[in-house]
Amino acid sequence: MKNKLLKTFLILFVTTVLFTQCKKSLLSYDPTIPLSSVDNYYSNEAEAVIAVNAAYTPLSAIYNGAAWHLGDIMSDDADLGGGGGGDGLETAELDNFNVTSFNPIINLMWAQCYFGILRTNLIIAKVPNIANITPVIKNRSLGEGKFLRALYYYHLVRLFGDVPLYTNAITVAEASVIARSPKAQVYAQIIADLKSAETLLPNTYGVNDKGRATAGAAKGLLAAVYLTLGDKTNAAAKAKEVIDNKAVYGYDLWEDYGDNFKLENENGKESVFEVQYRSGGGQYSDYGAGQKLNTFFGPRLQNVVQSAGYGWNVPTINFMDQYEKTGVSYNTIIDKRRQRSVWIPGDVSGAYTQPSQLSGSPNGLDVKKYFIPATNTAGDNGGWTCALNVPIMRYSEILLTYAEASGPSLGKPFADQVRVRAGLAALPAGLSDAQWLTAIYKERRVEFGFEMHRWYDLLRHPDPNYFINVMTAAGKTNVAAKHRFMPIPQGERDKNPALSQNPGY
Repeated sequence: MKNKLLKTFLILFVTTVLFTQCKKSLLSYDPTIPLSSVDNYYSNEAEAVIAVNAAYTPLSAIYNGAAWHLGDIMSDDADLGGGGGGDGLETAELDNFNVTSFNPIINLMWAQCYFGILRTNLIIAKVPNIANITPVIKNRSLGEGKFLRALYYYHLVRLFGDVPLYTNAITVAEASVIARSPKAQVYAQIIADLKSAETLLPNTYGVNDKGRATAGAAKGLLAAVYLTLGDKTNAAAKAKEVIDNKAVYGYDLWEDYGDNFKLENENGKESVFEVQYRSGGGQYSDYGAGQKLNTFFGPRLQNVVQSAGYGWNVPTINFMDQYEKTGVSYNTIIDKRRQRSVWIPGDVSGAYTQPSQLSGSPNGLDVKKYFIPATNTAGDNGGWTCALNVPIMRYSEILLTYAEASGPSLGKPFADQVRVRAGLAALPAGLSDAQWLTAIYKERRVEFGFEMHRWYDLLRHPDPNYFINVMTAAGKTNVAAKHRFMPIPQGERDKNPALSQNPGY
C-alpha cells in the first residue's frame, strides 16, 4: 500500500485504540475486523461508526496526561504538589515556567491532537463515498468528524499559536515537510468546521449514543472560539442560540453544583460535552480507558481513594481567596462550589478526615472535584483508574460566555443563575464594562476550578500583559511574554525541518 501512515493508523485504532475510549456505544467494536488498506475499509455504516469512535480516543489521553498540567498547574489556580524532589519534573517545568521543547507533556498534547486530526480527516474524506450507509449516520459521522477536528485544532492553536494545518489525509513524506500555518488560518478552519458540524449533528441522542458530539456542543464550542478571538458579538449570538434552545438540547443547570461530578449523572443535563471514561481501564496510563485524575489529585498517600492519592494539582491560596466567605477561615466559605471542588482540613469522607497539612500540600488543600471514594471505584489493578467522565464544556459555561460577551446590561441575569446556584447573591447592578469583565473572570475561575480552563482564560484577556501580571502577582515570577505560546516539540522539528520554533525557546 502506498500510504504506510494510514495503514498503520487503521491497524492501531482497531486493535488497540478503540477500546480505550468511551463506554456505552462508543466502546462498541469488533477487535477481529480484518483490514488490508484504507481503500477497502470505509465500505459500510458499521466501519464508519468504528472510525468515528476512534477519532474520540485521543481526548482520553489529552485529559489524563496533559490538559490539567497546562490548564491548572501552569495557572495561578494550582501548584504541582506531589512528592517533591524528582517527582514530576516535566510538570515542574510548566509550574515554574522553565519549560523546554523536550517536555513530554507538551509532546503528548501535540501528538494526540494530530492523531485525532488524522482520524477526522479520514472520516471527512471517506464517509461521503460510502454507499451502504443511512443519511442519518452519514451526516452524524461527518458532523462528529468536523467537531472533533475543530476541537483538536483549538487545543493546538491556543497552546502553540501557528501550527501545521491540513484537512486531508497526508502521507509520511508530506507530513515531514509541512510548515506552520498562521493561527488566523487555523481559527478560520475551526470556525468553518463548527459551522458545518452544527448543521450535521443531531440535537440529542438515545441512551446508547450518549457522549457523542451534538449540535449544541458545536454551537457552544463555536461561542467559546469567538470569545477567545475577542469577537463578543458572535460569541454572544452563538451562546444565546444554545440558551434559547436549551430544551431542544436538554440542557439546564443541576440544582446542586456537585451533581456535575457524580458517576450517575454522566452526560447529564448540564453536560455539553465531556470525555468518556470507563471502569476496568487498567493502571494510571494516560492512554488507558480509565480516568486517572481521581488517584493523581487525591490527598497524598491517604486511603480516601482506592490506591492512595498522589496529591498533584494542589489548589493555591490565591485560588482559595476567590471564594466568598464571612470570615477568615475556609470553614466560613459560603460558596457551595467549594464543597465539591476542594478538600480543606477537617473535610470528612467515611472514616477519613482531611489533615491540616500533607506532603506537597502544606495547607491541607487538594482537588476534590473528581473524587470517587474507594468503595465506589471500579478500576483495574487496585483501582488506579475510575469511570468518572471529565467535562470539557458545561451549560454553565454557555451562560457565562453569554454574560461576558453581552456585557452587564444583558448578561447579568445569566451570570446570576450561576451564582444563585452556588448560594451567592446576584452581582451588583451598574457595573462598568471593566468591572463586569473582572467579575465574570472571577466567576469563571471558581465555577470551572480544576476543569482546565484557567490558563487559557488568562491568555485570552484583552490586555496582552494580563497573564504576566496575574502570574507574577501570584508569585510565579519566571513567567514571560514568550510563555503565551509553548515550544514546538523538538522531536517534531527533528523529523520536520519546516517547523519553525516559537520565539524564546
